[in-house]
Amino acid sequence: MDQDNLEREAAPPLVVDLDGTLIHSDLLWEALLLFIRTRFLELWRLPFWLLSGKAGFKQKLAHAVILDPAALPYDQTLLAMLAAERSQGRILVLATGSERRFADSIAAHLGLFDHVHATGDGINLTSHNKARHLASIYGDKGFDYVGNANADRAVWLKSRAAYSVTQRPFHLGDGRSTEQMGAVRGGWGMALVKAMRPRQWLKNLLVFVPMLAAHEITAVAALDSLLAFVAFSLCASSAYLLNDALDATDDRLHATKRTRPIAAGTLPISVAMVASPLLAATALLLCATFNPLLLAAVFLYFAATLCYSLYLKRILMIDIVTLAILYSMRILGGSAATGIEPSFWLLAFSFFIFLSLALLKRFSELYNLEQQGKHKTAGRGYTTADKGPVGIMGINSAFVSVLIFILYVESQNALLQYETPAWLAGIVPLLVFWLGRLWTLAYRGQVNEDPVLYVSRDKVSLAVLALCLALATAAAF
Repeated sequence: MDQDNLEREAAPPLVVDLDGTLIHSDLLWEALLLFIRTRFLELWRLPFWLLSGKAGFKQKLAHAVILDPAALPYDQTLLAMLAAERSQGRILVLATGSERRFADSIAAHLGLFDHVHATGDGINLTSHNKARHLASIYGDKGFDYVGNANADRAVWLKSRAAYSVTQRPFHLGDGRSTEQMGAVRGGWGMALVKAMRPRQWLKNLLVFVPMLAAHEITAVAALDSLLAFVAFSLCASSAYLLNDALDATDDRLHATKRTRPIAAGTLPISVAMVASPLLAATALLLCATFNPLLLAAVFLYFAATLCYSLYLKRILMIDIVTLAILYSMRILGGSAATGIEPSFWLLAFSFFIFLSLALLKRFSELYNLEQQGKHKTAGRGYTTADKGPVGIMGINSAFVSVLIFILYVESQNALLQYETPAWLAGIVPLLVFWLGRLWTLAYRGQVNEDPVLYVSRDKVSLAVLALCLALATAAAF
């Protein structure tokens, strides 16, 4: 037996799967979401593409979008292991069910693989197809294989050594089990909860505002408002999952957003895309069962969030106005649930104060972008040159909301609603202090997240809000 054969037996080619193994994601879902994001009006094509079979569907989708191989969630631990194997002269092979165009671009980007085998020529290179293909080239037990799923069993049975990136081994039925390689993958349960962003449900407390503002604090109104809170929270989580799935490529290039579960790959896109419509359907069904008017409000809110996620968030200023409207729609949802009509003053005040907070969020993002030496936000219509105008508009919106509140204190509505409305005047300097402080901190770069979440953890903001509530309560009696 010559030296080449000895080396081949000692270290046969190491074949690596792509989807769910080399990357914490699936290229079919990545491409599908990119198609939805960039060619939404052509979605009607997808059912017809399916008629050409799975391999044909993948091929047509691959020709319709351009994936950036640098913006994929690679298993860095596995990459390091592969680099070490290659440095010792090991032949590395990428074998994937993804379309060849994608596989070739990834292999070229990484510069690790000697050969690439991928779906093409009408053959979907997964499971038994992949096993037969690899065995025909390298021989039965003539290669080692790294995979991640049940579909890889047929390939593992043909391999000499079987490796998996999953925490639990696969028992192959021939007396062998897979060995763990790469980063240890956990379950996606906690990742799904995190991606639903339960902390953001704080915003949905706005559904209780109509009840509180009208001083109709009854058990029935509280239960109706609670129903609205649950419905809006489920809808919001549905929208967050869809938004994060669509934004995954951009989020991976962001300093902090790249840790989001979908962007990081800890939550499979397929799970997110199943959970999102289920959450929305549950919310709408809940509303349809108890309150048709609330159903209309939640449906409009959900439709607006879909438009925002798919298109509006990429348009200069339209995204900010939409965010402000979405905040106000929560108040209208509380009104729909309780039957309490909101006043013009409440809607005007809420729109401008939330417009200010939406502008503050965008300002903070631009500030951080500038500090990182970057120029343009990924997936948004802003550059760092817009930071000044955004800040000016945000401060102006803040004090327009204060002006509206001042006018309300002297209005007929306040005289009818409150026993001693003079107490409300004490809220004015508190609002000026709070909004002025918030924007000053933003200009210092100290508000690095969603301002509503920042306020929920800021002791000064919480103290100001408590004092405002106390003054409003004193004015009511």
